[in-house]
Amino acid sequence: MAETSPSTAALRTLRQRGSVALGIIATVLCVGIVVTSVVTRSFSLVFDGFMLLGAACGWVLFTRPSLAVSLAGVHVNNPIRRTVVPWARVDDVATRWNLEVYTDTGASYAAWAISSHIQRPRGAGILGFNGVGRQAMTGSTSQAPPSDGATVRSAAQSVELARDEWSEMVADGRPEVSPEGQVTRTWELTDIALLGLPILLIVVGFLG
Repeated sequence: MAETSPSTAALRTLRQRGSVALGIIATVLCVGIVVTSVVTRSFSLVFDGFMLLGAACGWVLFTRPSLAVSLAGVHVNNPIRRTVVPWARVDDVATRWNLEVYTDTGASYAAWAISSHIQRPRGAGILGFNGVGRQAMTGSTSQAPPSDGATVRSAAQSVELARDEWSEMVADGRPEVSPEGQVTRTWELTDIALLGLPILLIVVGFLG
């Protein structure tokens, strides 16, 4: 019988609300300028290339980045790179300038974006399991702790809580989780394309 691999679908995605709003505003504004130049037939490869680059930066650097947790582990979605750290490899989390996820090999991965206010649904764990993590944080299973308003600290608390829930699910032999796994890093080709195409337009504009 084939083994069931843990789901990589994000169960909780953490972002900094201010950064997301800033990215959306920058993207909409820059795209609006480009659309206006096209409509008025004043399109310039150099100028509008820079506007498109600004829109791409707004999306890639501020709106898209996130820190997510799933049954598979912690997903650090940074600009251009994505890192998935399985729960079996998560050793600790640190709250410095950004939240950093440390592995059992000593490597660390800093999250570009962190959620401002994080609250778990009452009566359920982050991974959908009423586990030891919540009991450890509250001393009771009656309700989830309220957000303390500290962005990095709250995000670290969510990651640690999810790992506690994963540990109990593994101990209970739940088939949807895995007690092992390796860190995987991939390039975000969409980010690269969004940044690369405007730069190409700018270069062509200067050379033309």
